[in-house]
Amino acid sequence: MKDLHELFDIKIAKDQLSAELYYNEPEEARSININCAELMEMLKENNIVFGIDEQKIAEITTNISSHHFPVSIAKGISKEDGKDGKLIYKLDLNTEIDRSDGWDFREVMRIPTVQKGDKLATIIPPSKGKNGKNVFGKDVLARPGKPVLMRPGKNVRFSETDQTFYATAEGQVNFGVKSINVYTVYEVHEDISMKTGNIDFVGTVVIRGDVPTGFTVKASGDIKIFGLVEAATIIAEGSVFISEGMAGLKTGTIQANEDVHIGYINQGNVIAGNSILVENSILHSECSARVDIKCQRGNIIGGVLSAGRAIKGKDIGNRMNTLTELSFGVDKKLFDEQVKLETEKENLKDNLRKLQLLKAKMEKETHLKNSQNRITLLKLRHSFNKTKEQLDDIDSQLESINASLGSLEDTFLKVKGTIFPNAVVSFGKYRRTIDRNYDNVTIKMERNDIAISPY
Repeated sequence: MKDLHELFDIKIAKDQLSAELYYNEPEEARSININCAELMEMLKENNIVFGIDEQKIAEITTNISSHHFPVSIAKGISKEDGKDGKLIYKLDLNTEIDRSDGWDFREVMRIPTVQKGDKLATIIPPSKGKNGKNVFGKDVLARPGKPVLMRPGKNVRFSETDQTFYATAEGQVNFGVKSINVYTVYEVHEDISMKTGNIDFVGTVVIRGDVPTGFTVKASGDIKIFGLVEAATIIAEGSVFISEGMAGLKTGTIQANEDVHIGYINQGNVIAGNSILVENSILHSECSARVDIKCQRGNIIGGVLSAGRAIKGKDIGNRMNTLTELSFGVDKKLFDEQVKLETEKENLKDNLRKLQLLKAKMEKETHLKNSQNRITLLKLRHSFNKTKEQLDDIDSQLESINASLGSLEDTFLKVKGTIFPNAVVSFGKYRRTIDRNYDNVTIKMERNDIAISPY
């Protein structure tokens, strides 16, 4: 009789969660008798100790000719990853308004407002998940769910009892990336002028007019402008809403930590922590969004646009082959901040090691009991704890940055109309110059190459 290792092969799945038995002899030669204990010993030699189908083993050894190989002989338990925590909103965040008969064209969006005591959102905690086990008897560790990183901001309190955020003042609610705030509103019922001067307000600003060249409007909440922005500076910690558009003359700037909603952008500089949403065209402008840039109905001609995830537009470039640059992936400022923090982290870790050695040395020298040595030891302990706090703070910042960095595999350009020659598309270090017209296409990274496919 042949050795079992000549008769059988055992193949284990890549995830190590299953094992199959292969029989090497032809079907007509399956007339041998196999000892069950020997087959179990063979499994043991292959380190297969968990999830063994002993009934199947017994059936094979009793009558091998009745089975069609390969046969599954062991099966592990798959892990169950934990579910991420969720933030459940308790109010309507829709900014759209009713545009039926009687609609005032000046009213282009609705700002959600809350009353004192209103429920804003509830946190659903993450689950831990359940570990699995492979056929080798080793645990397959489940990934615990990620917690919701949201804290109460201005005019908001958080109840530990029901895990709910509540408004503590009347105003406009703003759901940021890391915090929930309720802002009061400052409203201007005319164009910004020398009468009003520059505006710097802790809350939301509403301007029912234009913002001319040279003026600056800053807000720790949202900024809503029912008019035109010229070569002015608009800076908001929340979102920016502009019903008409921007004629920036290459110096006008809009900067928002959240979204920018605007009619059109002409020779402007626009930066958004989330997305830039444009109703019509983007012309000869520099626009940067950590998430998306969407040009709903118009063209993107000239300038430089960068997005963390996607750019969507009708036409890209024009028949005059105007240079139009589009880039995707890591925001440069975010990347520079990450490098800076990593350097600081290494320096602090080095200092921490040195302080630990000095502290341990002094604590061992118990014979030095004079007051000067006690003071020195106290200073060392204080420096050690302070350095550890700084290191923990940097780790927290790096965790936040890493969560914001996207993968190039998730980035793409969607063109509803035509992308013209001399449009340059970059994904990280990869770059492609369009050399002919392409209609209704999606451009993205595929296998380290920039691919163009139908929309």
